[in-house]
Amino acid sequence: MQLYIYNSNRELMGIVESFEYLRWTRRYSQCGSFELKAIATPENTALLKEGNIIWKNDDEEAGIIEHLKLSQTEQEFITASGRFATSFLSRRILWQTEKLSGDLSACVLQLINNNLISPTDAARKINGIAFSSPNLGVPVSTQISYRNLMDAVTELCTTSDIGIKTVFTPATGIFTVTLYNGGNSQAVFSKEYENLTEQIYTESAADYANTALIGGEGEGADRTFVAITSGSGETRREIFVDAKDLRAEDFGTDYIDTLTFRGQSKLNEQAIRYSFDTSVNPHGNLTYKIDFDLGQTVKVISKEWGVSMTTRITEIEENYDADGQSISVVFGKSELTIAQKIRSDMSEVKTALSAPTGISEVTEALGVVEGTLSDVEGTLGEVEGTLSTVEETLGDLMVVNPQIKGDDFADTINNLFGKIPKLEIIVGAGTISVGQYALHNMVPGDAFYFTSWSGNKFSDQPSDDGHVFLIKHSGDNTGNGYQRAMGFFISRNTMTFYVISVFVFNNPSGQANWLSFPLGALTDIAAAVRGSTFAASINNVYNAPVSGTRIANGAVTTAKMAQEADTSLTYSLGSGVTMGFNMSFVNKGVVSIGMQINVGASGVPSGETILTITNPNFYPYSTVRSVATTVGGSGTSMPITINASGVVANAAASTLPTGFYLISCSYARA
Repeated sequence: MQLYIYNSNRELMGIVESFEYLRWTRRYSQCGSFELKAIATPENTALLKEGNIIWKNDDEEAGIIEHLKLSQTEQEFITASGRFATSFLSRRILWQTEKLSGDLSACVLQLINNNLISPTDAARKINGIAFSSPNLGVPVSTQISYRNLMDAVTELCTTSDIGIKTVFTPATGIFTVTLYNGGNSQAVFSKEYENLTEQIYTESAADYANTALIGGEGEGADRTFVAITSGSGETRREIFVDAKDLRAEDFGTDYIDTLTFRGQSKLNEQAIRYSFDTSVNPHGNLTYKIDFDLGQTVKVISKEWGVSMTTRITEIEENYDADGQSISVVFGKSELTIAQKIRSDMSEVKTALSAPTGISEVTEALGVVEGTLSDVEGTLGEVEGTLSTVEETLGDLMVVNPQIKGDDFADTINNLFGKIPKLEIIVGAGTISVGQYALHNMVPGDAFYFTSWSGNKFSDQPSDDGHVFLIKHSGDNTGNGYQRAMGFFISRNTMTFYVISVFVFNNPSGQANWLSFPLGALTDIAAAVRGSTFAASINNVYNAPVSGTRIANGAVTTAKMAQEADTSLTYSLGSGVTMGFNMSFVNKGVVSIGMQINVGASGVPSGETILTITNPNFYPYSTVRSVATTVGGSGTSMPITINASGVVANAAASTLPTGFYLISCSYARA
């Protein structure tokens, strides 16, 4: 993944070579957003300018930089954020009343064409923007006036459960606004299947309504009303929808359908909202953009919570940082934000204002907005109080020792924990022997930090009793005799301070031999990772496939997890061989590869190379877990070999004839 920067003329300016993090949020029926934090080098500050375009070369969409922030702690950082290119629509309003009737794609084209692509006022045109959409089979019958163009379009998409994206074509500099239906996926998400690491389930009926009385044109007894009803008793929840701006003379025989569409749109907005906010396990059985993607309908199950829902993926947040890539997914419709509620209420005010009469409706709508703003003010007050409590409880991160200070309190605590070494001293009846650590590598004056005291030994096991600090004597080395260290022990239980003198045996050569801990028997090592030597066994542990247990106990590094998620495939082809297609994926430490290769008229002689897999970070090919022994295609099946260098060769006694062939193999990865 590379980040390309273009100026407002869609000319390539350069590439952001490195960054602290990138948060790239894709949304189905709404405009996406991004945030990029990088070191404020001269190159980065020259590229990251307001109005410039940021394009991730593994994505269709691009972002427009709208906000910049420079900050300095130990280093200077620049943070650029903004929205995806669909936000071009937010720069225009509906300049006049737009009567919409027909398929959703035609209606959205009308709005964008009249107000951005080909407006009557040439000054309102934005160059380099196009529109593309198939017929979606979604009928629309409504009228919209003076709304923000992006709000109007995304509201229609949300109501109709249709996606919107703006595709960037770097070669031409064209942005194409596109509507699409996300389709279906066979993917099933569940913590029980180990493809989710975190999940938050939300079910909200706070704004729920299932019955609407829609008021059209007219006054009093002459006013036109349409009702959409559902439920009875406690289950019936009613709202009034003011549609006085819709006039019968504009819609003729479709007037009742138009009022019904306005009411149903409002009911869709106020439906019960079910959502799962989750973090996807990058090492699970589902691969992003292959098994699932934004807008697709999938199944989400929580057996423990008794929840099973078939729902659409409405938001995907991609995070890239020093730990690699992570994916957060929102399934279903999340609760409306306060800002969305205010926008909805303000649209009711505009509707009333545009009606021929409707002062009472304006007053009523303004009252709703005033009440909402009061709720906002109260909520902000609660947030401010909560933040004060948090600050009082946690204290100021700036006063933490710089040697252990992290980006947040959790990092700081982990840094502190990480500084406790795993050492042990056994206290004998006169002398003290040291094991499990090569203390002779320390220089005079260096400090040793031993953890807790338990019984007659200092141990790395947790204890509330106290801690020991030892300092090696400078120059106190008697050659073949002993070496001494002085230190102290503080007991928390008795509040007693002890001074300790530690003597350590040397070996006959005069070099302190403090790494002479017993290795034990080779057969004591688990058979799954046991090698011919201790060193081989350790390497086997390092190279073992990544598992949830190894991640949990810290045996797997961040670098290995990032490598685990890498399914890129590189190769070189033999003489006369071309590639038809290839694919690769990883599941629980096993990489699987499938290829179709095409052999030319000369064929591939016996023993000659068909192709060579050249991935530098794949597990050595000498330990292939399982591999296809033949290639097949064109009615021919012939044996192959794969050696330790990844060379795939013709193992048959005869020449591999012209035709297409399929190759598949899988192997463990480090």
